[in-house]
Amino acid sequence: MVAAYILVKLAPGADIAKVSHALKEPGVEGVDMTIGPWDAFVRCEAKDVAALGSLAQRVRGCPGVADTLTCPII
Repeated sequence: MVAAYILVKLAPGADIAKVSHALKEPGVEGVDMTIGPWDAFVRCEAKDVAALGSLAQRVRGCPGVADTLTCPII
């Protein structure tokens, strides 16, 4: 099992509630909206690195997401 935080920046004017709901993909353990350079921390788990990459791609493709940074947990 591979765990990671995906840091998310929202697009200007994005609806926070809609984005938070859209981020709840299978494999996402939690979404915490924050104030700072990143707008959300998404805690996720996947069976392997390839599955984590697929999950990160789905998060990146959510409407209202402008940028992401995937940080695997060691």
